[in-house]
Amino acid sequence: MRKLRILVTGSSGAVGYHVAFALQKRGHEVRGFDLMSQRLPGDHRVASILDVDALQSAAKGMDAIVHAAAVPDRQNFANELVPNNIIGTQNVFEVARLEGVARVVNTSSIRVVGGLDWASDCIGLDAGFVPGDHYGISKATAELIGAMYARRFGLSVVSARLGWFVRNQKEADLLKTLAVGPRIYLSHDDAKDFFIRAVEKPTLAHCAVFVTSDNGGDSAFDLGPAKQLFGYKPKDTFPAGSQWSSNDDFLSPEMAPSLRPNIRS
Repeated sequence: MRKLRILVTGSSGAVGYHVAFALQKRGHEVRGFDLMSQRLPGDHRVASILDVDALQSAAKGMDAIVHAAAVPDRQNFANELVPNNIIGTQNVFEVARLEGVARVVNTSSIRVVGGLDWASDCIGLDAGFVPGDHYGISKATAELIGAMYARRFGLSVVSARLGWFVRNQKEADLLKTLAVGPRIYLSHDDAKDFFIRAVEKPTLAHCAVFVTSDNGGDSAFDLGPAKQLFGYKPKDTFPAGSQWSSNDDFLSPEMAPSLRPNIRS
């Protein structure tokens, strides 16, 4: 395995922290980038993804970028979601192009199909984009930006449509109350395994894939593309594969009541 230099945006947030930790443990050289101070040892830049100069400086010499920075679900669309989740993502792809970064792994969300029924269907990529709220719109737009950079500039772009990455005990308790919860669960261990594979796969053009845990073979989403393209081998079913506590370090205070508008419990 070749040691890679990887920039992780949002490295002090829930997904970014776990991914950065896993990549470090794997032996890769990780540079964190976040509005918050670092949670992991090593190189870390404190700045916003809206600061193009800081972002470009952080991207210098990198082999890959894992883009996990984003604002929470119920933020104001025009003033928060558009600048951070859309323009910020555009900035990430642009500095990747300018600095010759070969691959960007874009953290997307199952919310890009939040307008569909997650309770009974198995949803595949052929569903396209069916967002059920403005957060889903922001993530779908980010995927479109990535696809354009892949086509026009030859970047290798992976958009990972993550399931419910449970951040703490409050979210775990909420998941248990929802009939659809166990079908959309993504354990910490399975997420870390996927991101390692997404970064390390040697050759890959643009793709989008759904990423949840195995969930007893009853995931709400078609995991076939992730398995075929990356050799992804999800193994967990809620609550296996995750560690969380009662603290709120990784819980957006608006996450729970806004998980998605049409959940059936």
